[in-house]
Amino acid sequence: MATESDGTVLVKIPLERIGHVAVCTDKYMIVWGGYNDDFNPAYAEKYLPANELWIYNTEFKVWYIVRCNFHPMAASGSTVCVGDGNMYLFGGHARCGNVNEFFQLNLNTLVWKRIVPQDKTDKLTPSPRDKAVSWYHEKKFYTFGGFGVPLQGYLGESESFFEDEVPERRGWNNQLCVFDFTTMEWSIPETTGSKPSARAAHTAVRFNNKVYIFGGRHLNCRLNDVHCLDLNSLSWSGGLCINGPEPEGRSWHTASALSHNRMFVYGGFTTSCHPLSDSWLLDTNNLQWTQLTHFPNNWCRLWHTACVTGDQDVLIYGGCEKNILDYDNISEIKNDILEFQFEPYTLKKLCIECVYRYRIRLGSQWDSLPRPISDWLHKKEALDIQLLMSTDSDFDSDWLDSHVTWT
Repeated sequence: MATESDGTVLVKIPLERIGHVAVCTDKYMIVWGGYNDDFNPAYAEKYLPANELWIYNTEFKVWYIVRCNFHPMAASGSTVCVGDGNMYLFGGHARCGNVNEFFQLNLNTLVWKRIVPQDKTDKLTPSPRDKAVSWYHEKKFYTFGGFGVPLQGYLGESESFFEDEVPERRGWNNQLCVFDFTTMEWSIPETTGSKPSARAAHTAVRFNNKVYIFGGRHLNCRLNDVHCLDLNSLSWSGGLCINGPEPEGRSWHTASALSHNRMFVYGGFTTSCHPLSDSWLLDTNNLQWTQLTHFPNNWCRLWHTACVTGDQDVLIYGGCEKNILDYDNISEIKNDILEFQFEPYTLKKLCIECVYRYRIRLGSQWDSLPRPISDWLHKKEALDIQLLMSTDSDFDSDWLDSHVTWT
């Protein structure tokens, strides 16, 4: 990945946002897009600048910004996934309405590239949509579901579309669309089994050759069903029978793939329009849900993002903490990071962090430590000082409180 010296700019924290996308690569979380419905005066347009990539260094816990000359149009509700060193971005909702643009971001150079299919006609391209899900597997990009315009004139059949009651001519679909990077063509593959119902704002996680779809909104109902797609046979499981208590139906939540085939679900929005702050683990080996009651449950989030670091921490970033559909009140859009720890840290990491925490007492002895450790401590201190010196003092408490870790 491009280093911090390659034209990136160290900053405090990004603007509050919802409907953005985020991925983790190496020690970085990369955030793009979204919007701010509170119309922060920093931007005249509610869709946030599309030329900005916000990069969070998970090791030093600092933000950088990179500005790109070429980029997708500003949008919210796009879907992203990572594969072969790239982030792939499809669809979303922009000022002009739903879009079906397909882009690739090289995670090493941070350069965007538009992906152009072999046949560019509408009839061989998925319809414009947002709030879909996606994953990458064996040189293919998969996307499922979403909310957008009718399918007529685009790839696929119209029976996969369920129109909304409001007169916008938009609705939900349950299409499985695949882009093959070998042929550079879109297709809708033949599948067997019972497909999930049409939905949007759902989630998908992949464990090797199996993908698990959870929740989302269908018409006026927010779902809590789980479906599995076998990528080898392209067979759908139908709704899986889950053991024990189950999460409440939800959309605008996140789901993250953890080690040992565990899916972590956080937050969302209920059918009765209540924001959620609960967290759940689904063991996909024995199909057992477990509610994680040891985590605090007073941090509601919806339409946020979640990324898994190399340490198996889950980083929840941004989102809304109140009823996003209550247009009479401010949505309380966030820009903080909630960190969920699922695996014990190494003794080395714990010791280094402890030495840094007590730097006033121990700083004079840093240079007696092994060179890589003393270099890390000095760099961390220099970054923190640079941040504290770069902005007004009344903003410092917001910056210090913008990262909360739960174990």
